[in-house]
Amino acid sequence: MHIHYNTNQTILPLELACVLPQNHVVFTIEKVINDLEERHFDAFYHTFGRPSYHPKLLLSALVFAYSQGVFSGRKIEKMMVENLAMQYLTGQLVVSYRTINRFRVAEGMEKLIRDLFIAFSLQLKMEELVTLDCLYSDGTKIEANANKYSFVWKKATDRFSAKLQEQIQTYFQEEINPLIHQAIELDSEESISSTQLLDFAHLLEEELADLNQAIEQTPTKGKDERKTKRRNLKKVLHKVRDDFSVRAEKYECYQELFKGRNSFSKTDTDASFMRMKEDHMMNGQLKPGYNLQIATENQFVLHYDVFPNPTDTRTLLPFLASYPHDVKRIVADAGYGSEENLLNLDEMGIEHLIKYGLFDKEQKRSYRQSTKNLDNWTYDAIEDSYTHPEGWRYLFHHVKHQKTSTGFEQEISVYQAQHPELAP
Repeated sequence: MHIHYNTNQTILPLELACVLPQNHVVFTIEKVINDLEERHFDAFYHTFGRPSYHPKLLLSALVFAYSQGVFSGRKIEKMMVENLAMQYLTGQLVVSYRTINRFRVAEGMEKLIRDLFIAFSLQLKMEELVTLDCLYSDGTKIEANANKYSFVWKKATDRFSAKLQEQIQTYFQEEINPLIHQAIELDSEESISSTQLLDFAHLLEEELADLNQAIEQTPTKGKDERKTKRRNLKKVLHKVRDDFSVRAEKYECYQELFKGRNSFSKTDTDASFMRMKEDHMMNGQLKPGYNLQIATENQFVLHYDVFPNPTDTRTLLPFLASYPHDVKRIVADAGYGSEENLLNLDEMGIEHLIKYGLFDKEQKRSYRQSTKNLDNWTYDAIEDSYTHPEGWRYLFHHVKHQKTSTGFEQEISVYQAQHPELAP
């Protein structure tokens, strides 16, 4: 005996909410998005054209599809036909994949997603699932959708740009100045911009036009030195306008794109080159990517941000600054434990459970017993000196000040051996 099964039986249409489990994620998505104020969707309302789909409908469909690991516009459209939960969200409307793709790249979408993220966090707070004042932060590197051989390095750009400036200085002195009536004096200490080179090209064009006019008005038989000069002017004009100015403009554009980074990808200028955790070739290959920082509490993601820095150290402070709530406590690994970060957290009154860089090393017995460990040296507070376990004395010499790439100033006390020729 089998359970009755008949696909040809006509049944009354039931409300889809009755078919889905009560704890289905689709109900949470619907509640959070419907609770958003209408002002968040003002950018998607238009007074012209045919009636559009409600932005809450499209946003709900996108969020549910993303939660199921579906990102393709065509597959999201297919879900609206085949997936009961998606049909419940959309009211059994089937939206074209073109409309879906236009909606998710529309102007104002980024702000809408951030507003939704904040609203979701507040909803968790109201349900007493999170406190919003304690963050567990960590980061991971995600590979960009860019050509891994499209790299541009800042050091190489600086070197090529400096070499170009040298070529320009030499070329102007040796080739251009002898050909024109107005001598051009270049400042050797300042770089010549692409705009200045185009101005020089315009000056050469005027000089060439005057020379052409003179040749036409007073033609001469036989060899004419003016024609030789005209050929040389055309050559240097081509060099300045089509070579020097183009390369200078390219390097200027590169410098604007670096934005404090050491590299970027030509096919995705926001991506920086960094080493990924998945290194299948085991050769430390650099790939274009992003450093994604995520803060969680009770397994809920409360904040996220993307940085071009390959290390986590320089991401902590700007990451906390972009967090929309007050932070009382933060937990992170040793990758965030720099002197700058720990001092700034103390100044902001934020409790932190972050290991400093040498913490794990200090737990090893070999390090605790090592003569390189400063704790094993004898310190004399009166003379401000350290004595090595084997007897060598190191006296205070001076305080060294150095500034990090973020502008943080460090004070380092430098000690010098009393007998440098004998000390190790």
